[in-house]
Amino acid sequence: NTLLEDYMRQLQQRGLEDSYDLLTDREKEILQLLAEGRSNKEVASMLNLSTNTVETHRTRIMQKLDLHSAAEIVLYAVRKRIIS
Repeated sequence: NTLLEDYMRQLQQRGLEDSYDLLTDREKEILQLLAEGRSNKEVASMLNLSTNTVETHRTRIMQKLDLHSAAEIVLYAVRKRIIS
């Protein structure tokens, strides 16, 4: 089993298929940028936000989607076809 397969199976078991819909438009935008590998500081600069604001959004995104690491953010984004 690959890490991605394990992650997808966990998501299916938890019933998080529609959790993406819980995110605000701003959170979706930040999720995409983070999943593309941008740092909090880069995202803040791109969106004219403070780094603290981006960190708050990141925390809420991870809570809403039940994610626990940057790697899980990327895997989630690939699975949802937010990034390729």
